[in-house]
Amino acid sequence: MTLPAGYKQIPVKTWFLIFEGSLPDISSFGDSVRMEQWEKPSAAEYLEIYKAVGSVWGWTGRLLKTSEELTEILNSANNEVWLFRIENEVAGFFELVRAEGETELVYLGLKPEWIGKGLGQKLIQVSVYVAGQNGEKVWLHTCERDHESALMAYQKAGFKIEKELISLEYYPA
Repeated sequence: MTLPAGYKQIPVKTWFLIFEGSLPDISSFGDSVRMEQWEKPSAAEYLEIYKAVGSVWGWTGRLLKTSEELTEILNSANNEVWLFRIENEVAGFFELVRAEGETELVYLGLKPEWIGKGLGQKLIQVSVYVAGQNGEKVWLHTCERDHESALMAYQKAGFKIEKELISLEYYPA
């Protein structure tokens, strides 16, 4: 693959984590915290929230896809995008991909204005609750470029490091 314009490759440490806890009880969150499945979002609408949540962390995975490639992913029967709402306002989202025997939490995050308000654990718990409904393995990956508390927050929620590696990843130049 040729280097996309405006990006550089840098070495990044990534941790792959597997959920080993019990499915969280989210009933105590009350009516102010809601999750809503976003059925087949358009690529443009999806990228709005993707950038709002991930640009500060250098998320590029979906930005490097063509509109057609992203639309195909978003319309896949295995792909689910969920909006995380606080009082009817979208505070963040998570995206998961279901496969045989496992569910990957592909993207998960809060918009910057919602960070630091005690919502990170709730978002993680809601995403694990949704992802784990089929009783299969739930996993995710995070990297050293994510929020400084991300790895610790996932571990607090019941994730355990399965492996770590350093690989070259695309980030904005």
